[in-house]
Amino acid sequence: MDYLLNFDYAILIPLVVAAILGGLIGWERGEKGNQEAGLRTHIIVCLGATLVMIISESLAYEHGGDMMRMGAQVISGIGFLGVGCIIVTGNRVRGITTAAGLWTTACVGLAVGSGHFVLATVVVLLMLFVMWGLRSLMIRNRKQSDDSEPDELKEMLEKLSELEAQVSALKSDIETYERKD
Repeated sequence: MDYLLNFDYAILIPLVVAAILGGLIGWERGEKGNQEAGLRTHIIVCLGATLVMIISESLAYEHGGDMMRMGAQVISGIGFLGVGCIIVTGNRVRGITTAAGLWTTACVGLAVGSGHFVLATVVVLLMLFVMWGLRSLMIRNRKQSDDSEPDELKEMLEKLSELEAQVSALKSDIETYERKD
């Protein structure tokens, strides 16, 4: 009972900040971005990294030593989780932004755990700008590229036909063109 009465409840503030900041990133990825690693995953990653940093600082203060050792393990270990988000299908790679987001969310948690709330908040705001603001730019560029693809494919097929090349099928992300003989 003495432990509960003497506990420094202010140490819980970084965990609340981590849940909020990790949640902002996760909400963008999960709710708006429709990605597998969404709200809950990002909150959990940020909370875990924050907890590791709080414990690291506490142990370094109480017993001396290098307080970044545990944090360094978070940085390298989160790569394992991130790699599970990357999916390669044919020549298309998906999940790299999610993996990078998880890694940076862990870094945000480490920053929050070490008391750098402003720095962590600025990083989250920049991440949201990159994920929201640049998404529309990427979608617009991809759409322009996709719009021109059928014409380019048709031209290529015509050229191949002029050369009397035998093309039985050509697959695109947009349509599948099959030669009917």
